[in-house]
Amino acid sequence: MQLGLFPLPLFLLPGGVTKLRIFEPRYVRLVKESMANDSGFVLAMKDGDAICRFGTHVKIVDFETLPDGLLGVTIRGISRVKLANIGQEEDGLWISDTEVLPDWNENEGAGELGTALENLFEAHPEHASQYNSEHRFDDMLWVCQRWLEILPLANNQRQWFLAQHDLQEAKQFISLLLSEEKI
Repeated sequence: MQLGLFPLPLFLLPGGVTKLRIFEPRYVRLVKESMANDSGFVLAMKDGDAICRFGTHVKIVDFETLPDGLLGVTIRGISRVKLANIGQEEDGLWISDTEVLPDWNENEGAGELGTALENLFEAHPEHASQYNSEHRFDDMLWVCQRWLEILPLANNQRQWFLAQHDLQEAKQFISLLLSEEKI
């Protein structure tokens, strides 16, 4: 499926929620088309002038007129995607063929990772507020995805995690970081 791309230095995974300010004409068009056919778009990262190979398919879940008159949209991550045949249209909008990657499956409880994330959300309510009452601190998949979004990772690290077939590397990485923090 071919989708429009929104390149931002923002990392969002399935289940993640964030707000965007839309002001460039090409992204206003992207939002209109996305809303008209309920296709969503891809939140993509850039490496210099190039679009990275992996991104997150997102859907618009809410929109508003911001106090400055610009369009605000709330998006939710739907799936990880691999990008191919990346190009630009006349107005500068990036487009790409997308391949949906399999969901990460994880059924175990989140334990200490969930407790640590809950503590972080309590300390930073502005981030937690994006999820309303959708906090799932006992769900390892949800917890690891939120940790990966929050951690200050380089784009190549984020791309590496997006390309993984399961959650094991993310769990180990986050657990190691949290254990080093306790030392």
